[in-house]
Amino acid sequence: MTQILPLPSTLFSTASSPATITPPVSTASPISSTTGSTGSAPSSSGLGSLTSNDFLQLLVTQLTNQDPSNPVSPTQMIAQTATLTMVQDLQGLQQSVAQMQQTQALTQASSLISQQVTYQDSSGSTQSGQVSSVSVGSSGPLLNIGGAQVPLSSVTQIS
Repeated sequence: MTQILPLPSTLFSTASSPATITPPVSTASPISSTTGSTGSAPSSSGLGSLTSNDFLQLLVTQLTNQDPSNPVSPTQMIAQTATLTMVQDLQGLQQSVAQMQQTQALTQASSLISQQVTYQDSSGSTQSGQVSSVSVGSSGPLLNIGGAQVPLSSVTQIS
């Protein structure tokens, strides 16, 4: 028989009671780059910048430095593991959405081949021409219009 454990309320935060993480108190030295850390300093943007590797390092540090007379409860360990899994899944979802957006932009740009378009050039003046090809630059799809490389976002009208 499978036992279902209730989720601890500390996984959810509300505006009136934000969730906080209290690191274990110890005299051990901080995690060094020899344990796999990137060595970057924590940012002031909060917990949103923590990676799954950072989370694992915090978890290992917490287990290493816990008080033997008062160990972490299994419920807390399951909650932390579930949180790690959710963070990893959200990171994967974020990467998938970004790839989908890039594919969609490239599809939109390729549908403009042989179309007459109006666009604003880098100086702000309005130009027009026929799209002959599409390439991908660091900022996204680039339309080749009369020899000029024009970002898709600069197109103002399709004729």
